[in-house]
Amino acid sequence: MKYQKLFEPFSIGRMRLKNRIVMGPMGTSLCDERSTPTQRFIDYYEERAKGGAGLVIVEHAYPQKLGIKSERSAGLWDWDTLPAWKATVEAIHRHGAQAAIEIGHLGRCTDYPSSIGEKAMAPSAVRCPVAQVPTRAVGTEEIEAYKSDYLNAVRLARAAGFDAVELHFANGYFLAEWISGRSNKRTDRYGGTFDNRVRFALELTELVRREVGPDYPLLARLASREVNGGRGIEESRVFAKLLEAAGVDCLDINAGSPSEYDWEFPSYFQPQGFLLEDIERIRRSVSIPVIGGGRITEPQMAECALLDGRLDLISINRGLIADPAWPAKVRSGREEQIRRCVGCTCCINEKERRKGIVCTVNPFVGRERELAILRADAEKRILVVGGGPAGLQAAVVAARQGHRVSLVEQERQLGGMVRAAGVPPMKWDILSLIPALAAEAEALGVKIRTNCRVEPDRIAPGAYDLVVLATGQEPFFPCLWENDGSLRETTAVALLNGESWCGERVALIGGGMVGCECAEFLSEYGKKVTLFEMKEGLAQDAYWNIRDQLLQRMKKYEVRAVTGAAATAVRKRSIVCMENEAERSYGPFDTMVSAVGLREAATMEGRLRERGIRCVVIRQKEGASGIQRTLTAAVEIMLALENEK
Repeated sequence: MKYQKLFEPFSIGRMRLKNRIVMGPMGTSLCDERSTPTQRFIDYYEERAKGGAGLVIVEHAYPQKLGIKSERSAGLWDWDTLPAWKATVEAIHRHGAQAAIEIGHLGRCTDYPSSIGEKAMAPSAVRCPVAQVPTRAVGTEEIEAYKSDYLNAVRLARAAGFDAVELHFANGYFLAEWISGRSNKRTDRYGGTFDNRVRFALELTELVRREVGPDYPLLARLASREVNGGRGIEESRVFAKLLEAAGVDCLDINAGSPSEYDWEFPSYFQPQGFLLEDIERIRRSVSIPVIGGGRITEPQMAECALLDGRLDLISINRGLIADPAWPAKVRSGREEQIRRCVGCTCCINEKERRKGIVCTVNPFVGRERELAILRADAEKRILVVGGGPAGLQAAVVAARQGHRVSLVEQERQLGGMVRAAGVPPMKWDILSLIPALAAEAEALGVKIRTNCRVEPDRIAPGAYDLVVLATGQEPFFPCLWENDGSLRETTAVALLNGESWCGERVALIGGGMVGCECAEFLSEYGKKVTLFEMKEGLAQDAYWNIRDQLLQRMKKYEVRAVTGAAATAVRKRSIVCMENEAERSYGPFDTMVSAVGLREAATMEGRLRERGIRCVVIRQKEGASGIQRTLTAAVEIMLALENEK
């Protein structure tokens, strides 16, 4: 076997794992309004267990309601939820995985209490720098009640059949707040010195150990460091030793807190494996096993980290959201089919708004039952036109339904707009999606042809039972009142794809995410870029954590940004803008680059229908954009067609 260490059995106390692959805990917002696991929740975790992980650690479950993220967070305080939790454990066990659950309270990091007229609870009345909600200090007399809440949650987890529990001491949440001098300003026996600050955490750990007995596996999640003036790696190493002495069987390491978002939930701006050095330092401080990750999506990196002794188990958290079959594909030599996490943080940023977790590269997340692909009653001949993500996903679904599928792409390469999306600095991970989709399609028997333009008149009626048009979107130029033609014109997409060139002085029209990324890309190559955006802010269509870092990088490269300015004309190599109802001219420039957006590409739908050929167009929902919705539209359309019968 290629990755022997990765698939080697391992034990945490009495808990025997079939391999060293762990799905770490991450919230899904798939519970109901009473914080009870739903069928969607159960299906989601079953799919990850089915994919081959040795240990599935179920998401952050809360020991009391005032500590939750939202009403759809998982709750472990009400014994009426026991049947749902039992069903979750049974679903995980059904596929040979062990089941653990993380228990923790958000402390000052939740805005839920303020929504019901309460204050958030924390060791001190210090507001979370992100949530910024009213906060009060836990009274000394309340500490025992908090311990009781945690013990109740542990009892409920054990009654449900969980093989282990994990106490959450990370991410700047409630238990971590006691440990950090940044958030703990108490003057009693629970604050001040490091020994006092860790007292509550250690007392709770010892209580839980006594509750579960000596043999039940007890895990602890620990941040290796808080970056901006919080707890450092050396204090974390000492705390790790104290947790071991208090009865913890295994440590689960991550990093950061809400104010250090790219450490807590690392985006593509963080390199893969960025936490391995910290994890190794903690591992060398203790004698118990250590779980860790840090944006590890490549099997080779995981295997090497294990062989080098940097950790004992690999946490593939978001990697198993992107592709729950990651372990099975690696084990069976199908690495090329893995849909890798691209670090876009869609899963984190969209789950509350969408009422459930979503993933850019996996449209089935949280809808495993609803979007189940079943074999068709009769085989059809299907032609897919367009080799971008939508076309490839449609081909995969059709092939899994049992149809004979051909896919044609007029360009020499597959990928569509994804090719341009993966060019800006640090975004190359997104390029892995296309070869993964293509490999999956070809393994299912899809015949793929590139550099092949389809003419409607050359498709004979009856040659195909269905033609799927997935020609995607195309960039366009802004509508200007006046353009004297003095500037070379091109689009951000053409530049990123290497299909065009620009001069040294660039006027980039459109300050959304694509425009900002293109500005950074051009500036990195020494171009002098001025970015024009009619709104007051830049990259408003990007997630806030991505936007913050993108703007910092643009500042580093000295990109000039002109906001609140609508470009209206090109005159004598200059851009004329309307600002506060007055004209202002900027320049001179050599090239004008359009990044004002995309529009649906022309299709051959009408001509095909005129000839009696059944066809369907994959269109994104109104107002939607991005790869996630493109893939989702492809899946929904193909399943709906099959359901029409």
